[in-house]
Amino acid sequence: MGDTIVTGNTHRAKNPLTGEKLVVRSVINETVDSARLKVLQAMGDLSSPVAQTDIAQQADISRQAASNHLAVLRDRGFVNNHNAGIELTAGGLLLLDVIESCLQTVSVEGLSFLTRSDHSIGVLRTLERRPYRPSELESAVSSSPSRPTIGRILKAFAEYGWIQDDGGQQQITPAGTRVLNAYVDLATAVEQLIEKAPWLQRLPTEDATFPIPELADAELIISNPTHPSSVLWTALKLYDRQTSRFRGFCSIFNPVLFHAYRGLLELGIESEAILDLPTYVEAAENSQTQYVVHSSAYNNYQPLVLDRAHTLGIGIYDTRKVAIAAYNESGSGQHIAMIVSSNERLVEWGIDLYESYRAQARPASELEPTTT
Repeated sequence: MGDTIVTGNTHRAKNPLTGEKLVVRSVINETVDSARLKVLQAMGDLSSPVAQTDIAQQADISRQAASNHLAVLRDRGFVNNHNAGIELTAGGLLLLDVIESCLQTVSVEGLSFLTRSDHSIGVLRTLERRPYRPSELESAVSSSPSRPTIGRILKAFAEYGWIQDDGGQQQITPAGTRVLNAYVDLATAVEQLIEKAPWLQRLPTEDATFPIPELADAELIISNPTHPSSVLWTALKLYDRQTSRFRGFCSIFNPVLFHAYRGLLELGIESEAILDLPTYVEAAENSQTQYVVHSSAYNNYQPLVLDRAHTLGIGIYDTRKVAIAAYNESGSGQHIAMIVSSNERLVEWGIDLYESYRAQARPASELEPTTT
């Protein structure tokens, strides 16, 4: 009778962009129980970047309301402002996607009610364990809702079809179980979208194809004006002589990093690197780094070139670890954010991502300068 469970407020996330500690349930409710969802949907429907007035018109809300919602979404890394307009980040696109996926199981009204307080989620989770009489729920739910509150929640749950009466006991229905599972999946995803916001606001949207829950196993490293070299030092620490095969994609000219990883080449470790075009040009023009672009420099090394500028970095260490970095601007490498993970599914995603760019690249020998 005295069983307790963890309630929805255990999903908490710290926003690295602002330092704000957020209750994930509240973040979901603020989105679906207001016009914020309409703002996200409007941006998803419109071609980016888009003007604020167009967002307000598409969402059918006032410009002030749109401005208020966009400010919150920007602070949480879900939208970026540029001179050309406003656009969803990779995190924003994924937020919209996971919410709309959840709404395939539960209505906006139902999700709004479920996330309005810890009590609603706590009651539904408690009923998932076993049937309870209403009088027992007051002590069984860890958030300790009052008896009138429990009564209102049970009445709403019954109307939504999430519970049914079974001889005086309230029992969760299959629909209620599906709703609870959909909420847990949503909360898990939103937690990671918040906690990895600095990386997601820089990651190219077309590359946001990873399994979101697996980000919990990824370490986030951020370079900023306070810690300008944190990502570089992490990349240097990832250098491992025990690696048998290294693959990398580089969009920043960094001689320090190049010389560190030259050690892998000197050891005869099988290596391959894709350079974006500006990085290739700088490396080729610098006598100290020309080995980076010459396929003849090392028999165990294959350099490739992507015929355009990019804002991505990839490091793959055998099939056991991956590092994915994203930059603010092509070539500048300012304010980098990177994740590092040995999670099997993230490593698989990183390898697939690398291979997608490899398919677009060509051997550096086709562009190699004639001088050395």
